[in-house]
Amino acid sequence: MSRKIQPEQTKANILAVSEKLFIEKGYEKTTTQEIVDLTGLSKGTVFHHFKTKEEILLGVLNQHMDTSIAEIEEWLAGMTGMTAREKLMRLFDEPDATPEEERETMLFRMAIMTQSPHIHMAEIKKSHHQLAPLIADLMREGIEDGSINTAFPDECAQLFMLFYAIWTDPMTLACTLAELEQRLRFIQHTMKVLGVDIVSERFMTDCMTFAENLLKEEN
Repeated sequence: MSRKIQPEQTKANILAVSEKLFIEKGYEKTTTQEIVDLTGLSKGTVFHHFKTKEEILLGVLNQHMDTSIAEIEEWLAGMTGMTAREKLMRLFDEPDATPEEERETMLFRMAIMTQSPHIHMAEIKKSHHQLAPLIADLMREGIEDGSINTAFPDECAQLFMLFYAIWTDPMTLACTLAELEQRLRFIQHTMKVLGVDIVSERFMTDCMTFAENLLKEEN
C-alpha cells in the first residue's frame, strides 16, 4: 500500500514546492534546480514525474482546477432549499479568495499568460471541459424546478464559460474597462434572453474589480 501512495505524495510535494516558488519568484525566474533543492529530492526523481518545468506548471494548474471542482461539488451537495438558479447565482457571487490570495493569483496568471500562452489556453480548455457540464447539469435541474427556462442547457453552459474565461478577461482578449463593462452587460442580457438569468450585478462588479486590479498590476 505504501509503495502505491508514495509516488502520489512525492508528486504532490513537487507541485506544492513549485507553486510556492512560481508565486514568490515568478515562473520564468524559477529554475528546475531550485525546485529540486527545495523538495529535497534527487533531480532524477523530480524528472521521473515531470519531464520539464512547463509540465510542472501544467500540473499545478490542473491540481488547482481539480480542487476547485471538488470544492464546488461539495458545496452544491450541501445546498438545500434553493432553486438551481439560486445555486448558480450563489456559485458565481461567492468570493473564494482573500485580497492577498487574489493578488497572488493575478500575478501568477499574468506570468503564465505572458510566458506560456499555450499553457494558459490549455488551462482554459480544461476549465471549459470540467465546469461546463457541471453548470449544464444545474441548468437542467433549473428546468425541472422552473427557475430556468431554456431548451439549450448544454449550449448555454458552454457559452457562459466561453464568455467568462475569455471575453471577461482583459488580458486574454484585450479591452478597456469601459469595453469590459459593455461586454458584461451584453452577457447579462444574452443569458437572460436565453432563459438563464444568472448574471447578477454583484458578479459584474466583482469581474470589473478583478480586471481593474489586474490591469493595475500589469502597469
